[in-house]
Amino acid sequence: MMEAQAQQAQEATIPRVASEPEESSLREARRSEAQQEQVEHPEFEAMNQKLQKAMDAKVEQVRGDRRLTRPEQRQQITDIWNRVSEYHASTFKAHEELLADRAAEQEKGVFYVSGAQQNSVREVYDDLYRRTSSSGDADSRINAREELQRQWERAERTGDLALMTAIGHLAVEKGWEGLRDKWLKTNEERAQAWGRYTEARTKLANWQDPQARLMGRLTGRWSLAKPPEA
Repeated sequence: MMEAQAQQAQEATIPRVASEPEESSLREARRSEAQQEQVEHPEFEAMNQKLQKAMDAKVEQVRGDRRLTRPEQRQQITDIWNRVSEYHASTFKAHEELLADRAAEQEKGVFYVSGAQQNSVREVYDDLYRRTSSSGDADSRINAREELQRQWERAERTGDLALMTAIGHLAVEKGWEGLRDKWLKTNEERAQAWGRYTEARTKLANWQDPQARLMGRLTGRWSLAKPPEA
């Protein structure tokens, strides 16, 4: 018993080597964290500042109205705050929908296939999808990736653009960065479309992230300052 416990303690001190899928997930997580820190939403922040200034001006107008008693001023300022707050809350959902629409539009640029190539790319894609669909275990995933890599090398040798495109689409969908990047390098316009798409997706993910939204509110970039009277 003591020997088994000692062995377990020793094993616990040995750093565990992450598998390939785990390493990929870790890279994506670290990249996502770095991106989250750098993401800005200037359109929403400009709107937020404009709304704050408009509300402040209206509140000052009420404060300067000597015809109103203190209780009446507080009531009117509270009414202003409630109306503005309700509108402000609706802008969060509207901005999220805007970011989602932009991401969807940029995604079309990444996966765009001209009408003359659509049938051939679709046929190759369907065939590759069936051949590289894994059961979920590690060996199956490795075999699927190796098969797609072999097909990519064949596409390069033969100049088969339909095969390259189908492989690129699958690589993007499966998150296989190596093959994805090789495909993107074959076309500068597509590489630029990928950059726009990833930027749009990053903005959307950041906007939907509860922690990022909380920080946006706490720093005042995404929130309004409530009048003391309200």
